[in-house]
Amino acid sequence: MKELQRYDREKAVDYAQRWALSHNPAYANYENYGGDCTNFISQAIKAGNIPFDNDGTDVLKKWYWYSEYSRTPTWTAAEPFYKYIIGNNNENTQNFGIYARLANYNELELGDIVQLVYEGRAYHTMIVTDIILEGEYLIDYLISQHTYDLLNYPLSLKEGERRYIKILGYYNW
Repeated sequence: MKELQRYDREKAVDYAQRWALSHNPAYANYENYGGDCTNFISQAIKAGNIPFDNDGTDVLKKWYWYSEYSRTPTWTAAEPFYKYIIGNNNENTQNFGIYARLANYNELELGDIVQLVYEGRAYHTMIVTDIILEGEYLIDYLISQHTYDLLNYPLSLKEGERRYIKILGYYNW
C-alpha cells in the first residue's frame, strides 16, 4: 500500500512569498495569455515537494511543466487545475500525485489554495501565505497571487465567490 507523503507547506509559502511580486525566470510567464495565477500557484505547490504527475490517462489527468511547449493545462489554467487537484485522489484511490479536497473556510492552513469562482467555474487561483489570529480566533487569511501580483493580501478584501482547497499530501511510487 502506498503511503501519503507530506506536503511541505513552509516551502510552498516561502516560494510564494519570494516570487509573489516578480516572476521566476525558470518558468514561463502567462500574464499576456489569460493570466499567470495558476502557473504561479503550481510552482509554489511544486516547491512544497509535490512532484510532477505524468501518470494520468490524458493531459487533464496529469500535472507538470517542463517548458512552454511541454506542460499541462492543469498546471496553468484555474478550472483544469481544480478538476485535477480535486479529482486526482480521494478516500478510495491512491493515484500517483497530489491529494487534496474541498475545505471549509476555517479549515485552511498555510499553503492551501483559494479560488475565485463564477457560475461554478474557477477563474483565479491564490495561495494562503499567512493567517491572522487574535488569540485563538481566526481574523483573516493573507493570500499571495500573480495576475495583479499581490503579497500577503487580506483574503477578506477579495470579492467574489470562493472555493477552498486543502492539500493533504501526495502519493508516489
